[in-house]
Amino acid sequence: MTPVRALAGLSLLTLLATPPTCTALGQDASGGDQEPQVVLTPQGVGGAAVPTTGAEKAKQYEGKPEMIEAGRALYAAFNCNGCHAGGGGGFGPALSDQAWIYGGSLPNIVATLYEGRPNGMPAWRGKIPDEQMWQLAAYVKSLSQPGGIAPPL
Repeated sequence: MTPVRALAGLSLLTLLATPPTCTALGQDASGGDQEPQVVLTPQGVGGAAVPTTGAEKAKQYEGKPEMIEAGRALYAAFNCNGCHAGGGGGFGPALSDQAWIYGGSLPNIVATLYEGRPNGMPAWRGKIPDEQMWQLAAYVKSLSQPGGIAPPL
């Protein structure tokens, strides 16, 4: 047996004997479901830093009636209804249920707004100020809550 074949056979044997360490998207190592984790890129247009992101920033917006109402006005102004039909879905996915393709936490929703998503969701990075992005996300999140704070348009 040539050294190359021996090395290839040893590599294959090692690969087959090693327990899998990766999990399916949306599952933790124990096999339970978890929300997909999204990391926001802390860079704005021209390289300027994006203000704080994540759970700490979300606390300033989530469930706050004044932020949700501001987001509701932005939802109308940016014609989100054109695709999401008042949160019930249309060309874009429904926003008023518990099924979130890219995660339903406020940071996940903001990431979707910043970066856009395949098949139609545009990226709003650099087009909407950070505060408005979080307000819009707060409104979108409220649509999926039972008895949401702000009704859909």
